[in-house]
Amino acid sequence: MTADAPGSARPFLFLHVGDQHLTVAGARNAHDLDAILAQVAGLPQGSYDFVYLPGDIAENGLASEYALIDAGLRRHPALPLHLIPGDHDRQYGTMDDFDAFHGAHMAPRHPPITNDLDRPPTGPEGPPPREAIRQYYHAETYGAVRAVFLDMISAGYGQKGQGLDFRLGREQMEWLSGEIDNARREAKTCAVFMHSYPEDLEKKEAAEVAGLFWSERVRLVEMGHTHYNELAHDGRTTYAAARSVGQNEDGSVGYAVGALDGGEAAWRFRALDRTWPFVLITAPVDRRLATRSQHLHADGTVAVRAMVLSDKAPTVCRCRADDGPWRPMAAAGPDGLFEGRVEWSLGSRRLEVQAIHPDWPGFGPDFIDSDVIEPAGRAVPEPERPTRPGSDACSLGAWLEKGVRGDQLGPNRAGRDW
Repeated sequence: MTADAPGSARPFLFLHVGDQHLTVAGARNAHDLDAILAQVAGLPQGSYDFVYLPGDIAENGLASEYALIDAGLRRHPALPLHLIPGDHDRQYGTMDDFDAFHGAHMAPRHPPITNDLDRPPTGPEGPPPREAIRQYYHAETYGAVRAVFLDMISAGYGQKGQGLDFRLGREQMEWLSGEIDNARREAKTCAVFMHSYPEDLEKKEAAEVAGLFWSERVRLVEMGHTHYNELAHDGRTTYAAARSVGQNEDGSVGYAVGALDGGEAAWRFRALDRTWPFVLITAPVDRRLATRSQHLHADGTVAVRAMVLSDKAPTVCRCRADDGPWRPMAAAGPDGLFEGRVEWSLGSRRLEVQAIHPDWPGFGPDFIDSDVIEPAGRAVPEPERPTRPGSDACSLGAWLEKGVRGDQLGPNRAGRDW
């Protein structure tokens, strides 16, 4: 997928609040979710595009569980939101209570779509029965980015005691193909938001979706379900999963901050217990996430762009190459974008951007934050097609600067049996 080069406009940027698994009001994850919503709602308007909920909002798909997040969202009515269902949202085979929650917060902009879908076969002969089922997929454009939100749950048959069954259904598959094709024709970068890796879909659909993402160069796929932070990159597509707010073994609770700038991806996890500010370098791209070559300016410098999220404008924002001198970065608007230039040679390796909050006392780790990347070289080779596209086979492993531990602790891989 192609897109415009980084410019003066703010990068496409979203906040990903991982699977909540809400149960009762007194639970730790319910308190954490309220704190996250209050924190992101306090950010300056326009500093991000939306908050993303990747499904598994309710542990058992019950109205009493959705009431917890409904109350939190109603305290922040201006919060821009996108949400999709997860397998726990149909834990006992019904999605009626999810539908009511979706209707209150998403349906006015993106109502569900009713499709006739295959249901489980009733015998060895004859076609499977079909039933009218509501599905919760939609798409929206943000500048140079087409954001596509998928429903892996409603077309499947899975429920508690029967195992997972992630499916899109033929109608959603055709819609997805059309959305990605239209994004390419309009020179938009395509970002897909779904509950899990494409590999977790029913076998035939998994191959079709992963192949579509690879061939059409979908740039970013943002997911929940894993319960841990993970970044995987196959040379064309970055797959990013954020840890769960509830049922988690992956360190401090928080949320992920993802961005697309000039068609390249940036991602970093923010812990809830950290003070402001929060820095995310959006250009240049890190070598581990790069999809194309990047070039130095004729004077031997590289342009640097970073988003600084904070409740107050930083007193200082600066960048440097390796341990070289700091170079100032200037605000490029009121939305948290900072830009600058730094000297860059063939021997340079690390790029750091640092922001300092007005309340920093001059010492200690609070009220000061840095993001560090290793920019891609001048040439990025065309990758070979992966053996398992759409999976975690191309996981980057531990990347501590981005909040990724790399140990895959969670109930869906190597963690606790929740």
